[in-house]
Amino acid sequence: MATNQEALEQIKQYLNESYNRSITYSVPKKNDLTFGNTVKKIEHAKIFYIDMRKSRKILTDATDFWSVKIHKSFLRAVIHCIEKRDGHLRSFNGDGILAFFVGDNAASKAVRAAMEIKGFVNEINTILVKNNKNKIDFGIGIAQGPIMVAKSGKAGDDQTKQDLIWIGIALYVAVELSELAKSPKNIWISDHVFNSVNKEGDPLNTLKHNNEWIWYYEYKTLNNGYQKVHHTTWYFNV
Repeated sequence: MATNQEALEQIKQYLNESYNRSITYSVPKKNDLTFGNTVKKIEHAKIFYIDMRKSRKILTDATDFWSVKIHKSFLRAVIHCIEKRDGHLRSFNGDGILAFFVGDNAASKAVRAAMEIKGFVNEINTILVKNNKNKIDFGIGIAQGPIMVAKSGKAGDDQTKQDLIWIGIALYVAVELSELAKSPKNIWISDHVFNSVNKEGDPLNTLKHNNEWIWYYEYKTLNNGYQKVHHTTWYFNV
């Protein structure tokens, strides 16, 4: 184990190093980066963040292994829908999941994955209600922008002490939007994502239900300032 002085010297080296940045068009995995002074940048990532609402209460109130069942079911639904739409899962933080969509039709794929997740959660909630359990609620935030990726932690063979760090304003915006989202408005997206869906030619943004648009917009103060954002109650049935 390193001494305090050795750790401090390593920290000073991090702060004094010059970094080399390269552009990538894919979403890096942990083994794609080293602890050297290199950073990869994704220029036009769609950042997808989902978090379970009031999860502590749901999981604390559940008994007889239902807390495990609920958590595993929720995560399985999220993983399935993201992978089905070619998304890349990169971080699990308790009941929060971070994913990225890149390439052709990335915005459309991210939004459709979100709508499919809501359909799955509705099915899960039907089962939970029949078993006298609390329903799951959740929030999804989707934003877009450049993301820098670096490897952080401690070098060596023990990967439990290593992870990738993702840095960019769009990431913070996606998390903020997820925090605003809850039933029935579970899906919130930035104006940039909304416009990207239109540019990709997906008719998703022009859908109506009961003769009303499925998307609503409002203005919120976010990390990147006072912004127009969009939310919807719409979802796809499983």
